[in-house]
Amino acid sequence: MKFTDILSVLTGLAIFLYGMEVMGNGFKHMAGGKLQDTLEKLTKKPIVAMLAGMLVTALIQSSGATTSMLVSFVNAGVMRVAQTVYVILGSNVGTTITGHLMALDVGIISPFLSFIGVCLIMFVKNDKLNAIGEIMMGLGFVFVGMDTMSAGLSPLGESPFFLNLLVSLHNPLVGILVGFALTTLVQSSSASLGIIQSLAKSGLVQIKDVMFFNLGQNIGSCTTAMLASLSFNRDAKRVSIINFTFNIINAVLFTILYSILPFDRFYESLAPGRVVEQIALMHTFTNVVTSLVCFPFANTLSNIAYLIIPDHGSKKYLHSQVKASSNIETNAAFNIFSVNLEMNTMFDLVQTSVQKGLIAILEHTSVLDEVNANETRVNKINKGISKNLMMLMAGNTNMEEARKAATLFSMNVDMERMSDHAVNISEAGQDMINSDLSFSLDVYDEIHELSEILFNSFNYLNTIIETGDKSLFEYIEKNEKKIDELCYRNREVEIERMKNSADESESGIIYSELLIDIERIGDHIINIAENLCQSNETE
Repeated sequence: MKFTDILSVLTGLAIFLYGMEVMGNGFKHMAGGKLQDTLEKLTKKPIVAMLAGMLVTALIQSSGATTSMLVSFVNAGVMRVAQTVYVILGSNVGTTITGHLMALDVGIISPFLSFIGVCLIMFVKNDKLNAIGEIMMGLGFVFVGMDTMSAGLSPLGESPFFLNLLVSLHNPLVGILVGFALTTLVQSSSASLGIIQSLAKSGLVQIKDVMFFNLGQNIGSCTTAMLASLSFNRDAKRVSIINFTFNIINAVLFTILYSILPFDRFYESLAPGRVVEQIALMHTFTNVVTSLVCFPFANTLSNIAYLIIPDHGSKKYLHSQVKASSNIETNAAFNIFSVNLEMNTMFDLVQTSVQKGLIAILEHTSVLDEVNANETRVNKINKGISKNLMMLMAGNTNMEEARKAATLFSMNVDMERMSDHAVNISEAGQDMINSDLSFSLDVYDEIHELSEILFNSFNYLNTIIETGDKSLFEYIEKNEKKIDELCYRNREVEIERMKNSADESESGIIYSELLIDIERIGDHIINIAENLCQSNETE
């Protein structure tokens, strides 16, 4: 095999991968950005979840991308681990569509497809037609890439090493390992399948040569999601384990079947004389059968993931973290009660951080370490509450419980963002110390006035939380308007100060950012008060 042949294979592979990427993006744009919503919403019923997995994977042309999406959803608490099993079963069927596209004999018109696609993208100002153009261009590139790879690989038929390798692929262990290694290397089962189909197109391989190789490809396709889950939580890692377990079952099941039954003749009978299509049919058949076998045992797949990555000793709960109930549907009232308790703890932390941060500004001291420690705790509470409420809203709760959960979710977001602003205030205080800066006496008076109004609103909000007295909302509303007016006035005055004094420039920028943080905290307080008062009205 000459250097030009190797270059031809690499060029073809690059064109092929780019075509897959463009085609997948075209389908995403055609769907209008609704693919993730489909996965999030259609997961309550097993059959629907499986069909959703098939659809999304068929469109984006990557089971690895689908599983990676599931990993991120679970990590964010949007989905439960058990909900992902059926989507994974469907995605492993949907990914086989790629092989059938590559089996189409349209090589002669592939440049024409690419040309039309490019014209639609460049000269037509219509989103849908642009998406169709991406699909056509991507599909054309896929076939051009396959033809280029096929031409580069054809000299392998004269290579003794390659011919010996083909013989060794008949050994189940070697075939699976080589398939796994190649797919892991190129990070795409579609790409490794395309290489094999290119070899078949050149007449270098038969279906019997690649049956075990294909099983290894399926296992190798798991590496993308497994890598994506490394930086996520334990539930996200369990999703990648479920996908890996599915493909291990696929490999074990068909290694046994291939060893005792003449499946190569079966595949040949499905598409006589057309090896490229036989490979595509083989890929579909093995994944469909494995999905059907695993479908009744979805809970078992989930349990295996929990067995491999157990909960015991893995979660370092603070007192202020929420632990989701194991029976979310029948314990909705208890979960809402527990979230309320944890939210009270979070509110105390946020209020303390804001107050200490502003007092530190006035006293020219630093409380950054303490506020950062509170922020860490707030983030953990926020994450636990979000997960609990997402699971609650996804369950069979009644309208009242769902409404309460939605209200708590909104308040949870406001509190977490207030904590972020408290960190900004404390960092501003630290910057003043580090740069040996100070504000003018007028600025300190302005910060003191704003702080008193803000602390006053916190006190009113505390009373509403403790007593449910919604009459206090009007005082918070007046304070919020007053804060907005003062922040606007003070900002204008500070701009004039900066114009008149060069010494004001650096501290003036810090003060302007400080005003933004104070104003936003006032907005979040009134949001929380409004949610509390609306909740009290309906109870």
